[in-house]
Amino acid sequence: MKTKFSGILTLLLAFVVQLTFAQEKTISGIVSDGTGLPLPGATVLVKGTSSGTSSDFDGKYAIKANTGDILVFSFVGYSSKEITVGASSTINVTLSEDAAALEEVVVTAFGSGDRNAREVVYANQVVKSEDLLSTPSKNALEALRGKTAGVRLSTGSGSVGASTRIVLRGEGSLTGNNNALIVVDGVAIDNTATSGGAGASTTGYADFGNRFNDINPDDIESVTILKGPSATSLYGSRGASGVVLVTTKSGQGNKMKVTYNGSTSMETAIVLLQRQSKFGQGYDNAHLDSGENWAWGPAFDGVVRPWTTPIDSDGDGALEALTRPYSAVQNQLQDFFNTGYTTTNSLNFSGSNEGFSYFASYGNTDQTGTLDNTYYKRNNLTFKASAQLSPKLRSDFKISYANVKQNTAQEGSRAFEGNNAYAMAVQSPVNIPFNELRDYTSPFHDINGYWGSYSSVNPYYILNEYGNEGNIDNIIGNAALTYNFLDNLSISGRFGGNIVNTQTDVWTPTFTPAEQLVWTDDFGLATRNSKHSSLGEYINYNSKVENLDATIMVNYNTDITEDLSFSIAGGYNFFQRTRQDITGSSVGGLVVPGVYNLSNSAQTPTSDMYRSKYRIYGVLGNATIGYKNAAFLELSARNDWSSTLPSANNSFLYGAVGGSVIFTDLLNIKNDVLNYGKLRGSYGTSGKDAGLYLLNSYFVGNPSIVNLGDYELFFPKNGVAGFSIGNTIGNPTLKPELTTTYEVGADLGFFGNKVNVEYTYYHSIHDDQIVTISLPRSTGYTQTVSNIGRMENKGHELTLSLEPLKGVVEGLDFEVFGTYTKNENEVIKITDDIDELTVGTFGFAAGTTVTIVAKEGLPFGTFKGNDFKTNENGEVIVDANTGYPVYTDEDVYLGSYQPDYLLSFGANIKYKGFGLRMLFDKKEGGKFASQTKYNTNFNGTNVNTTVYNREPFIFPNSVIDNGDGTYSENTNAITEQNYFTDYDPPVSTQLIDASYLKLREVELSYSFPKSFTDNTFLSSARIALYGKNLWYWLPEENKYADPEVNGPALTGNAQGIETTQTPSSRSLGLNLQLSF
Repeated sequence: MKTKFSGILTLLLAFVVQLTFAQEKTISGIVSDGTGLPLPGATVLVKGTSSGTSSDFDGKYAIKANTGDILVFSFVGYSSKEITVGASSTINVTLSEDAAALEEVVVTAFGSGDRNAREVVYANQVVKSEDLLSTPSKNALEALRGKTAGVRLSTGSGSVGASTRIVLRGEGSLTGNNNALIVVDGVAIDNTATSGGAGASTTGYADFGNRFNDINPDDIESVTILKGPSATSLYGSRGASGVVLVTTKSGQGNKMKVTYNGSTSMETAIVLLQRQSKFGQGYDNAHLDSGENWAWGPAFDGVVRPWTTPIDSDGDGALEALTRPYSAVQNQLQDFFNTGYTTTNSLNFSGSNEGFSYFASYGNTDQTGTLDNTYYKRNNLTFKASAQLSPKLRSDFKISYANVKQNTAQEGSRAFEGNNAYAMAVQSPVNIPFNELRDYTSPFHDINGYWGSYSSVNPYYILNEYGNEGNIDNIIGNAALTYNFLDNLSISGRFGGNIVNTQTDVWTPTFTPAEQLVWTDDFGLATRNSKHSSLGEYINYNSKVENLDATIMVNYNTDITEDLSFSIAGGYNFFQRTRQDITGSSVGGLVVPGVYNLSNSAQTPTSDMYRSKYRIYGVLGNATIGYKNAAFLELSARNDWSSTLPSANNSFLYGAVGGSVIFTDLLNIKNDVLNYGKLRGSYGTSGKDAGLYLLNSYFVGNPSIVNLGDYELFFPKNGVAGFSIGNTIGNPTLKPELTTTYEVGADLGFFGNKVNVEYTYYHSIHDDQIVTISLPRSTGYTQTVSNIGRMENKGHELTLSLEPLKGVVEGLDFEVFGTYTKNENEVIKITDDIDELTVGTFGFAAGTTVTIVAKEGLPFGTFKGNDFKTNENGEVIVDANTGYPVYTDEDVYLGSYQPDYLLSFGANIKYKGFGLRMLFDKKEGGKFASQTKYNTNFNGTNVNTTVYNREPFIFPNSVIDNGDGTYSENTNAITEQNYFTDYDPPVSTQLIDASYLKLREVELSYSFPKSFTDNTFLSSARIALYGKNLWYWLPEENKYADPEVNGPALTGNAQGIETTQTPSSRSLGLNLQLSF
C-alpha cells in the first residue's frame, strides 16, 4: 500500500511540475500603431516583475511569460495597453494614439522628477535623437538648426571643429554671457569657446571650438530646450539665459544589443565671393605689375606674360620666370580649397537584466578640412549603468571621455595683418593660378628667397608652415543614488563633474624675403622691398577647468482625492568652477628656425598665469497641484548664495508660478476637429550674478615698469616682485541682474493629431545689468562696474506638424513640419547720464571702424559708423573739388545684427522602408559687417569694382552743396580705383543684409525588411544618402560671405562681424546603421 501511495504521489508531482513548465512559454508578436506601421522600441513588460523587453525595428518582440500573466505594452505618445496571456503564444498589439501623443516625458531638473508633457506649464521643446541626427552630424549643437523655435545659432568659422554660439529668446545681458547653459545628464558642463593665435581677436585668432563639440552625437537620446525663468528657475543664475538639457542613451531590453552607426562624407567649400574677371595685376587701369596684389591693372588681353619673380633657377646666370596668358583663372577661389572628407564610426552596446541596465559606446570622428593641413580627430568613450540594488535603492553611474586633436586655420585679420590664408587668397588678383602656388618650396615660389609671386604671403605657405594645434581632454561623470522610502516618497543625490584640459600650440615660421624683382607693364624689371618678414613666434597655452556639481533632492507625490493630485520636491545644489590658464610666449623671435619650443626663444620668454574659483550654492523647490490630470498649478523657487557678490548681499531669491489647463479633457470636448487643447501661462524671475573679481580693485602682477624720468626700472628685480594697480575700480555693492518674464501659450491637436500646433508669446524685462562704464582718468582708473540699464525681449514662437495622410494610405507616413521665431529686442535704458554703451569695435582698416553698441530705443547689437551725408531729398552730397561723397559729421546708427524672424520648414516621407526627409532653414533681416567686402573692394577683385567697367563715373544721385541752402548738379567724375582706395567708402557700405534661405538637410534612406535581416546575424539595417547645405539663396547685395559664419568674439556679444573666416561647406555623404 505504501509503495502504491508513493507511486501515485510521484505521478502527481510529475504532473504538477509538467503543468508548471507548460504554463511558461515564449510570447511573440508585433507592436504597431493604428495605421499598421510597426513601433520600434516599444516596451513590453510582465506586470509586477522586472522582466521586460522592447520591440525591434519592425515592431517585433519576444518575451517569456506564464499563462495568466499580464503583459503591459507602451510607447511614447501612445496609450498603454494591458493583455492577459492566454493559450496563444502570439499576441499582436495595436496601440492607439490619443491626447498622449502630445504628452511625451519632459526632462526638467535632476531630482525634481521628469514630467509628463501635460503637466508642464511653460514652453519647452524635446528633440529626439532620430530628429536631431536626421542626417549625421559631427556637432550636436549645430544639428539643432531649424529644429526648434526660439533658438538662434551662429558659427565662429567654417573651419574644422569651430565653435557654435546658442542664444535662447535673444540677448538678455548687455555685457554678460548670453549663451545657454549646457547640462548633460544632470551635470552642467563647461562650454567656453577656446581660441588662440595672434591675440585671439578679430585681427587674428584660431577657433578651437567649444566643449559641446566633444560629445559624441550618437550617444544622445534627446535634447530638451528650456526657455524662460519658469522653465529654468531650478538651475539658478547659471540658467538665466536658458538651458539645453542633453539626455544620453541608456540600456534597455532584456538582452545585449549592439548597434553600429557609421558615415562618410565629402565637403566642398561654399565660396560666395563673386570675383571680377576683366582686370588683372597693377594699378590705374593701365599699368601691369607682377609684384602688386591690386587688381586695378589693364584689362585682360590673353597675351602670354611672366607672372612670377624672375630668378636664376638653374644657376646659368640667366633669369627665368613662369609665364601664362594674361587672363582670369577660371574657378580660382574654388580651386584654392580641397575636398574635405569626414568619417565617423560609433559602436554601442546596451542591455538590461534583473534590475541592471548598461550602455557603453566608442565613437571616432576623423575629418580633413577644405583647407590644406587642417584636420579634426575626436575619440569618445562612454559607459553608463543603472542598478536596482534593492527594492528601494537604485544607483546610476555615467562617465564619458573625449580626446580632440586638431589643426585649424587662422581666422580674422584685416588686410595683411594676421595669418589668415583665405584672406590672402580673396585679395589676390584673379590672374594668379593658385594651383601652381601649392608647391611653395619651388624656387619660383620660395618665400625665403623673395616675397612671392605677388605682394602677399603665399596662402599655401601659411597653411602648411604656420601652426594652430589643439589637444583637448574632456571628462564628464556623475554618480547618483535614489532611495524610495515609500512608493511616493524618495530622496535622490547626485554628484557630478566636468574636467577639461586644453593645450594649444600656435606658431609663426621664420622668414626674411630678399629684395624682389617684378615685371612692370613695359616688361622691364623693377625692385620691390618686402612688406613682411618674421623672426618666428611660438605661443603655448594650457588650461584646466574643473566643474563640480552636487544636488540632493527629496520628492513626494500623492493623490489627495480621486481628482486632486499633489507633488512637491525640494533640495540643495552646490556648484564650483575652478580654472587655471598658463600662457608662455617667445620674445624676439626664434633662435633656430622651425623649432617651436619656449626654450628656443631669442630672449627670455614671457609667461602668464591666471587662476579663478567660482562657487554658488542654493536651496530650491517646486510644488505642483493637479486637478483631474487636466489642470495644473506649479510653484518653484530658488535662493542662491554666490561668491561673486558682496558677502553682505550675496543671497538672492527668485521663483516662478505657472498654470495649464487641458480644456478638451476638462470640458470633455470630443469631436473630429479638435482632439487636444491645452492653454498655459507662467510668470517668473531669475537672477544672474556678477562676473569674477568685480567687487574689489586689484593689482596686476609682473612684469611691470616704474618710470623714473630718464630711467625705467623693470620688475621683478633682484627677487623683488612688482605690481601695478589695475584699470578698474571694484564695486562692493553689486547685486545680481534680474530677469522678469511672463509667457502664455497653447498646444493644440486637430483631426486626430494630424495637425499639431504649439504657440508661445513671451515678454522679458532684464534689469540691473552689470556693466563696465568709463571713468575720467583723473580718478586714477579708466572704468568701474555698476548695476545699470534695462533691456527688453518679447516675441512669438510657433511649432507646426502636419500629417495629412495619417491612416489614409497603408504603409505611408507623410509629415510636414516647421518652426517660426520672432524676437523683438530693445535697450530701454542705460542710465540718466548715459544712453549708449560700446559692446565691441572692429576696424576694417586704419580710420574705418564699425562700433557695436547698446543704444537706448534701439535693438542690442546696433552698428554705428559713418555714412554718406545727404540732403533733405536723400541726395548724396559730394565734395565740389574731388567728386567724392561727403561723410556724415558724426557716426550714425546703421541697423543691428538682430534678425527680423527665423523660419524653418521641411517634410518627412516614409513608405515601405523608403524614407525621404528634407529641411529648409531661413533667417530674415539683420545685418553683418563684412571684412571680405572691404578688402576685395580695396584690392579690386570683386564684381562690385567693375560696375562702371573701370571708366570714370559720376557718383549716383549726388549733388554739390552751394553753402546757401541750395544744391547744384554734380559733374565731377571719379574712378572706381580712387573711390575704393583713396576715398575709403564709409562704414555703411560695408554692412550687408544677413538674410538667407538654405536647404539645410536632405536624406534618402532605406530600411531593410525583417525578411532580409532574418537570414542574417542582423536585427535591423538601414542605409542612407544625405546632403547638407546643398542649396542656398542670398539677397542680391550679398556677393561676399555666408552670414551664418561670423562673430569673431566666439561666444561674446560683439557678433555680426565677418572677418574673412573660412567659408562653410556643403557635404554629401553615406550613412549605414546596423543592429545586432
